[in-house]
Amino acid sequence: MRRYPVKEELPIGRWKLFQNAEFFRLWSIGALSNMIRWIELLAVGLFVYDLTDSPFQVAMMTILRLVPFACFGALAGTLTIRFNYRHVMLFGIAAMIFIVTVLSLLSAANQLSLWHIAVGVFLSGMFWVLDFTVRRTSLGGSVSESSVGHAMGLDALTNNGTRALGPALAGIFIQWVGLTGVYVTSVVAYIVALLLTLTLRPRTKTTKLGDKSIMSSFRGIRPVLKAHPLLNGILMATLVLNLWGLPFIAMIPVIGKKILGLDAFYVGLLMSSEGCGALVGALLITSIGQVRHYRRIFASGMCLYLLAILVFSQSTALLTSVICLAFVGLGIAGFAAMQSALIILITPVASRGLMMGLVSMCIGLGAPLGLLHIGLLANWLGATHAVTILACQGAVATCFVFWKWPFLWNIQQLSKISKI
Repeated sequence: MRRYPVKEELPIGRWKLFQNAEFFRLWSIGALSNMIRWIELLAVGLFVYDLTDSPFQVAMMTILRLVPFACFGALAGTLTIRFNYRHVMLFGIAAMIFIVTVLSLLSAANQLSLWHIAVGVFLSGMFWVLDFTVRRTSLGGSVSESSVGHAMGLDALTNNGTRALGPALAGIFIQWVGLTGVYVTSVVAYIVALLLTLTLRPRTKTTKLGDKSIMSSFRGIRPVLKAHPLLNGILMATLVLNLWGLPFIAMIPVIGKKILGLDAFYVGLLMSSEGCGALVGALLITSIGQVRHYRRIFASGMCLYLLAILVFSQSTALLTSVICLAFVGLGIAGFAAMQSALIILITPVASRGLMMGLVSMCIGLGAPLGLLHIGLLANWLGATHAVTILACQGAVATCFVFWKWPFLWNIQQLSKISKI
């Protein structure tokens, strides 16, 4: 197995990356789409819970948002090597402008039904797949290999910053202007993202696949996985955390309302505490310049995330809940940023899009099953017990992953074959 990278260059200063116009535009598009995603996630959750009084229905909305990852994740990965990423993103953003415009008009006319929201959430999930595979792969490719960690850290910074601000804004919108205000804001943000996408460089060299079918392109990833065992561990860890970790987010509105007795505004602030912790984590990550630390940050983030949600499930005090969610955010910041950085650094350039597609498939396979699982548990045992069970199951699965792929944590296990 070859060493990757062969020579560890000094990374460009993290803030100097903004002088790279292509990076800045891709980063800004991600900031806008992430803001809307987090606003809609909580706003839709609160609206559906008020409409149905069912935690299961709330979980189903999040499931519909993640199902496209399982259905179209790998396919979206092939787009990065077959088409110009600028064209793919233009199509996706234009489609989202149309969708949220229709939803805002239905909401303003008081004609918005549960199935309208469900369709909108599913289509929004399809755009999320494009953002995860196409935009993030392009973002990593817009900087030097030595600066990939900083680039992913800055992207995580926007994701986590909007995760902090988005729920607070969602609580304000639902409290005072309703779901219509959320959708109108989404239209404006997507229009700005479309204008930024139009300014991206129209180039981008696509791989000439000749007569290769999509299935043969998928088969081409097998040698990469065999040559780089660390990728298998990252994929399995991604599946585990999305199956037994991330689904707990769907229960925050329920726990906030039922257990802590909060209104929509304060539920938004509660959920924002997770984003604040993630924002701090992202700021810390952007200061990490040495590649050899990436795997331990990835593994530590996974463990911290599961431990924090376990403590959160036992909390009945607002302050304790806020602190727990802040640590949850700190954990996911390390996990998510290093997940993308490691994938881009380890995977050969021609296969990066496909590998990011496989990561999105793991998210799409794990998260919907986890959300279905926690939704049924919440209806049966209550939201707090459901989160407790989920966290314990996740801890057991994480122990198995670290036993099977010890080099996710133990630096010496992979030192002879890789510098990452």
